[in-house]
Amino acid sequence: MKKKAGILTALGVVLALGSVSQASAGTLSPSLLQRAKAGDQTQVGVIVRFNVANTTQGRALYKNLRSQLAARLAALGPSAGFLNSALKSGAATQLWLDESIYLPMTPVQARALSLLPFVSEVFENFKVQIPKAAALSAASAPAGTPWHLEKIGAPQAWAAGFRGQGVRIGHLDSGIDASHPDLAGKVVAFQEFGSDGDRVNSQAHDTTDHGTHTAGLMVGSKTGVAPDAKIISALVLPGNEGTFAQVIAGMQYVLDPDNNADTNDGANLVNMSLGIPGTYDEFIVPVQNMLKAGVVPVFAIGNFGPSSSSTGSPGNLPDAIGVGAVDQNGNVASFSSRGPVAWQGKINGVFIKPDVAAPGVEITSTFPGGKYGALSGSSQASPITAGAVAVMLSARPGTSVDTVKNALYASASNAGSKNNNVGYGLISLPGALSKLGASTSAPAPTPAPAPAPAPAPAPAPVPTPAPAPSPAPAPVPAPAPAPVPTPVPAAQPTAPAGYTLCAPEGGICTNVANKQVAFGTAGSYVFGVNDASPTFQCTVSEWGRDPAPGRAKGCFVKSSGTATPAAAPASPPSPAPTAQPTAPAGYVQCAPQGGTCTNVANKQVAFGAAGLYVFGINDSSPNFQCTVQEWGRDPAPGRVKACFVKN
Repeated sequence: MKKKAGILTALGVVLALGSVSQASAGTLSPSLLQRAKAGDQTQVGVIVRFNVANTTQGRALYKNLRSQLAARLAALGPSAGFLNSALKSGAATQLWLDESIYLPMTPVQARALSLLPFVSEVFENFKVQIPKAAALSAASAPAGTPWHLEKIGAPQAWAAGFRGQGVRIGHLDSGIDASHPDLAGKVVAFQEFGSDGDRVNSQAHDTTDHGTHTAGLMVGSKTGVAPDAKIISALVLPGNEGTFAQVIAGMQYVLDPDNNADTNDGANLVNMSLGIPGTYDEFIVPVQNMLKAGVVPVFAIGNFGPSSSSTGSPGNLPDAIGVGAVDQNGNVASFSSRGPVAWQGKINGVFIKPDVAAPGVEITSTFPGGKYGALSGSSQASPITAGAVAVMLSARPGTSVDTVKNALYASASNAGSKNNNVGYGLISLPGALSKLGASTSAPAPTPAPAPAPAPAPAPAPVPTPAPAPSPAPAPVPAPAPAPVPTPVPAAQPTAPAGYTLCAPEGGICTNVANKQVAFGTAGSYVFGVNDASPTFQCTVSEWGRDPAPGRAKGCFVKSSGTATPAAAPASPPSPAPTAQPTAPAGYVQCAPQGGTCTNVANKQVAFGAAGLYVFGINDSSPNFQCTVQEWGRDPAPGRVKACFVKN
């Protein structure tokens, strides 16, 4: 009772900072806000996320996030005593990768806490789970190379000496049987976490069979793509189900297992065969911080198919490698989740997902107790892809996340084309290695020279006969004309969700005054709002950029329930507006990309567009240039970006 009284007293100080009515759904989750308005005093697990300006890259990011989270807590003034006491007593957990803390409290208290300075959002500690496997059976140890390894070309990579050596893979799952003969000596660190993100004292074990199975597909000596890589395993889904706090605690553990950013002992890539159907903004911050640290995120897309728009988070995040499943014939599995995915909020846009596909139907791998079993799911396709990434990094250590992605995507089976069933297609490990400049082809042996033949005796001369008269040449018939080939119909551009085609590229959109419009195809679009003109030309020059180079594009108008009739233009067309970069919440644009921000000394600033940003604090200089070089990374490749300053 003393602890509870302390919490209530401290929150009395919080309430003094401002009227409770100032809380809004923008900072407090809608469900917590509704319960708080009803006076709900039931204690629930809550995530409190802070505004942290951070542009640090690499492993230094881990130390910076920890120090900035501590600074935010200290800057809260009187309420910091309550938060620090909760942390010291074990009632709260620091989730530095997410720039947040976990804290048990009532919805009424959560509403008050959302009013504190530097608090960006407060939401429940929601459930995360492993998508149910589509098939489960016992299996014997594979006698030869399993089909899933042959299918992606793993043996060719091994023959060239690339086996994942020197690479550490983060593994978040139901646990792992580290004593399995195929995994012996490959688990370099293990930690179990409770639902509140706290560490649980235990030895490596698997609460089901899922974690041991996925680990075997990455590093297993008989079933793994990267048999010489190592595993850092976090048990975050006991019984195949956990919480957001558990997952974030596991993510930050595999990135920095000894809690010391100065030692390079963390994962180079992370596999997560877990998720939740739909789009969850809550995963954006931790995954973006993982990317800033140079760690490759490989996530299952989900087993919620075959319907369209059935993907799950975090695999459907635009910057994550979302992996779908195919069968032995290369066909998309019926259960594998399909795109597109429409993000609204911190990220805005319609995206094609998954990004790639890998074998995921009746895949044999390790089971606890030295056994083997077959499972089906994107949960199997994802670790196979993660193993491929580990092999790529063993061939070219230090390769950037974007370079890994580009090599993986460009070498997949769809030859650069992307769809909502399998993304860029089935991965090819030899092809991806080739894109990195690491050949898996052995040079052809030099043939032995053939022995020189013995010289033959010179023949006796033969008299030359008199030439016979040449016959008159027969007339050459005129060639028949070649048949004219039947033209192949051009591919039609596909519309973003909720839009209809108003004109193909080169045409004119009509009856579109003041309407939401788009330009592009197949998940690659630019968006805008037309002015008062009833028409505009559907061309790259009108829009100012080409969102899908080399493809047949179209212009689209936001659907209003009825189709827009085509009509001849009544007046010369006005150009469609160039898509303008959108600002993060609470920021205003200070310069377009390539321009100069002025009067920004010591101010919070950002760079990017459409929910994809990097943040920082400018130094004492009054100006800075709005360029990728200045910021050190491109948060939204191929998009029109800008720089912004905090209001």
